[in-house]
Amino acid sequence: LRHLEKGGRVQVVIFSDGGCGAPDGEREAYVARRRQESLAAASVLGYGEPVFRDHKDRSLHYGEALVDEIVSTVQQSAADLICAPSVMEMHPDHRALGMATVEAIRRIDLPLRLALYEVGVPLHPNLLLDISALAHRKNAAMRCFASQIEKQRYDLHIAGLNSFRSYTLPGQVHAAEAYLVVSADHLRSDPLAVYRP
Repeated sequence: LRHLEKGGRVQVVIFSDGGCGAPDGEREAYVARRRQESLAAASVLGYGEPVFRDHKDRSLHYGEALVDEIVSTVQQSAADLICAPSVMEMHPDHRALGMATVEAIRRIDLPLRLALYEVGVPLHPNLLLDISALAHRKNAAMRCFASQIEKQRYDLHIAGLNSFRSYTLPGQVHAAEAYLVVSADHLRSDPLAVYRP
């Protein structure tokens, strides 16, 4: 949202189809529902339609195929800032995607920055971003994922994490996001940098 406010372009790529947890015989309908939820959230946030890669949920594995796919995605995007889940995430798709993105950014010979973000596992950040003025839109986007909220109150968990991240910031900040931001040059010189606190 901050990038969009400044006139920047944002492209979201969703790598897995979200089909894990579908009732027996209803996987296709469940995947379609997850896609519609993602499109609704994209509309709330205003970044345009995401790109869907449709890898089977919980099938992402760190390796050359995923690294190559991310390299190609980044090179086609002409982006200079890439966001990816933290390498410390507990969800196996999130972790694999984070690890593969670190390696992809390390290999691309461009002045890129990588911002790893937290979803379910707090990371050791080097950037705390005040999102107090945007928290209501983030919450509205999260509410689009009714299929997930039916299983677990992820909306409340995310709001709680954003509240926790405001702890060391000025009193008027009531919501913040945490990132670990590193440059491609730093990753090339120290590829394990993101694994150390």
